[in-house]
Amino acid sequence: MQNEILDLIGQQYGCTAGTGIYRMIDLWQSWWQGKEHRFHEYWENAAFGRPVKREMYRLHMAKKVCEDWASLLFNDKTYLQLDDPAAEKWVGILLDNTDFWRRCNHLVEKAFALGSGACLLRVRDLPKGCTNLTEAAGIPLTLSFDFVDAGHILPISAEEGRITEAAFISEIRNRGETILYAEIHTKEEDGYVIRNRYFGEVDGSLTEIRRPGMPPEEIRTGCPFPFFSILTPNIHNAVDEGCGLGQSIFADAIDCLKGVDLAFNNFCRDLKLGGKKVFINQSLVNRDDNGNLYTPDDVAQQLFVTIGDGDIADTPMITEHNPSLRSEENRDALQAQLDYLSFRCGFGTRHYLFSGVQGKAQLTATQYMGERQDMRQNLSKHQQNMTAFLRAVIRPVLWLGEFVLGLPMNSMSAVHIRYDDSYFVDSESERSRDLREVEAGLLTQEEYRQKWHIGA
Repeated sequence: MQNEILDLIGQQYGCTAGTGIYRMIDLWQSWWQGKEHRFHEYWENAAFGRPVKREMYRLHMAKKVCEDWASLLFNDKTYLQLDDPAAEKWVGILLDNTDFWRRCNHLVEKAFALGSGACLLRVRDLPKGCTNLTEAAGIPLTLSFDFVDAGHILPISAEEGRITEAAFISEIRNRGETILYAEIHTKEEDGYVIRNRYFGEVDGSLTEIRRPGMPPEEIRTGCPFPFFSILTPNIHNAVDEGCGLGQSIFADAIDCLKGVDLAFNNFCRDLKLGGKKVFINQSLVNRDDNGNLYTPDDVAQQLFVTIGDGDIADTPMITEHNPSLRSEENRDALQAQLDYLSFRCGFGTRHYLFSGVQGKAQLTATQYMGERQDMRQNLSKHQQNMTAFLRAVIRPVLWLGEFVLGLPMNSMSAVHIRYDDSYFVDSESERSRDLREVEAGLLTQEEYRQKWHIGA
């Protein structure tokens, strides 16, 4: 049903994205969820030649890669700093009250997995019949945020690779009824307009519906800034250029993900099949009155009688087989595949390095920091997109605060994003160095205070 709405709105408003990008989003999502059926399921011949469906052992590295990028880009030490103190305080309270930080961290993970994610600003408690936000000036409104992933974003217009108009599809479940909500943002001369459309299944077909309590069909914001912000990894979309949607961080590393799971599956199967195998001559096997087989060990027997004239040394009655676990070979193979994956996803070659594996030589601290340079360069690149995303989230919030809620603040206040750099830099050493620069007059006390105390 969701695909039907995407097609319907795409026909009405046009769409900059082709169907190919959504097929890739489905593929990326299956890897992020940890199971791509066409690869992770296979058939084996069991007893008597019967085919049995098996599932590969999986390491779920696609999700781990995205979790790590989310942790580096948006963690508990990431904060906003505004030039207007009143605006900074008000925005900070709003973000805390709406659980923005935690939910945005989840959005970063999914945006890196599926190529894109969006944050939507919602205005609630509008007076009945009010369809223009400027008419609600001075009325206390409730602001909230919603987050959607790439599969629910339909770009309508894009300029220089950035989405300027879009529709967002979400699912609402109410007392057993599933309703699909399409929120369409378009830009007009007097600012952005938001149209709210709801669809349900009536008599087996998709039908537009309206129910009491639903938001107005059209809200004219009067705001020059969109009430949505799109986040993408800072890599070029080779699947559908110019559509505005991004590309998964592991889009070009699918073969590496397969290599990791193949190596891990082989490792686990060797462990599973590596148990001791004991073969005994059938003459030592007896049956009870019910026909059940039992061996001498089942009755704790210690005195046995050989059968026949052969030498027991030449034809042993009991033979054991101890399969090789190939632990070292499997570890090396798995580590090699993790190195390839780490490199292809922008972390450098040793991000997933386990102690003792390839552990013939340990890295010095200097070598280890050098190995992180690839990651640091890519992190700086992705932070550019993250900064633009967060500024686009805050800008309409400030506009609403000044022009609709009537708060004493500057809606055009500069917005700065401060990121955690402790993964690459020793914070205490850097802080001591900055103190020495303050004493030497190379750094002002205000610059030091902004860097180390604001947002701490």
